[in-house]
Amino acid sequence: MKIALTTVGCKLNQSEIENLKQNLQKAGYFIVDKKQAHDLHIVNACSITQGAEQITRQKIRQIKKRNPKSRIFAMGCLNKTIPEINRIFKNNNEVFKFIKKNVLPSRLKNSEYKNTDQKTRALIKIQSGCDFSCAYCIINKFRGKAKSVPFNKIIKQIQAKEKSGFKEIVLVGQNILQYHCQGKNLNKLLKEILKQTNIPRIRLSSLDPRLISGDFLALLKNPRLCPHLHLSLQSGSNKILKSMSRNYTAQKYLQIVKKARKINPLTSITTDIIVGYPSETDKDFQDTLALVKKTDFLKIHIFPYSPRPETKAANFKNQVPDKIKKKRFQKLNALAKKQKAKFLKKMQGKTLPVLFEQKKNKWWQGYTTNYIQIKKRSAQNLKNKIIMIAYCK
Repeated sequence: MKIALTTVGCKLNQSEIENLKQNLQKAGYFIVDKKQAHDLHIVNACSITQGAEQITRQKIRQIKKRNPKSRIFAMGCLNKTIPEINRIFKNNNEVFKFIKKNVLPSRLKNSEYKNTDQKTRALIKIQSGCDFSCAYCIINKFRGKAKSVPFNKIIKQIQAKEKSGFKEIVLVGQNILQYHCQGKNLNKLLKEILKQTNIPRIRLSSLDPRLISGDFLALLKNPRLCPHLHLSLQSGSNKILKSMSRNYTAQKYLQIVKKARKINPLTSITTDIIVGYPSETDKDFQDTLALVKKTDFLKIHIFPYSPRPETKAANFKNQVPDKIKKKRFQKLNALAKKQKAKFLKKMQGKTLPVLFEQKKNKWWQGYTTNYIQIKKRSAQNLKNKIIMIAYCK
């Protein structure tokens, strides 16, 4: 039997599919590239937004069209009405246990699937699920309450990646600041990682402003912790934030950014913003623009609001017309580009450590600790090397 793998969505999904791939290979199963003929296709799905659900459906239908005889297993955040799916699982562990029990390993010795140990950055899952219930979000319906990976398991995984040559790890989860296991919160976990491993760069995935503390921000003093915070905003309007059940204000968000950059001036901020949320007025949108101007974001992921069934916000009155959403998207996107340029201008001439990952068209590409993409032309092999470079736009 040949098995192919596909993932849709966030870094947590990517981490889970990678873990499943490794477990299947170790158990003797034959993993192939998804473009090749195969007997079973495992999809880590995403249905968090209508757009993501549509992408999941399209990918599954493409898989079935290319390989009509292939069975399709799905896991992750999923709407269970997709007819092409043969079986649905809650997570990668359930999939692995089922396959190990019901499918014999392949007699073939090698896997055609690319060995991801050639990569420079490893995704480490530390938790899943969320204890909050934001009005627009359905994640807790798919993933349930926050569940944390045992502390010792995380340390061992990082030590293994370090031994394999990785130079950077990314701690991923639905809400990593809700990590709590074996008496350790995220702050204590990070301190133990810094103590028990030597991996040069530790990066964090999306962070929740509701849970940011001064003690957490103080960790940015450590040069191994990447000064890059993906701090989800969603709106700069206090009225809209309250309607979303976000439980913080625009003022608190700005205070967090200010404290982070006081501790480490190199700190970059990336974020998510929803435009056209129910009852968002022009004044509310202007509040968002005003906050963006004060923050100098490196990057903003902008999402025009779309009602997600089974969420509170889907039933709210005063839904914003698509035409207005489109205009607000365009205006915010234009401002986001200006703010990125403003932040990059501040980095001009600063010497930054760059971890190079791959070569494209004679140019090596990599990222600084604060997540600025750098390109360098070199005849030398720079893959997986950290080089100090003076930033010049």
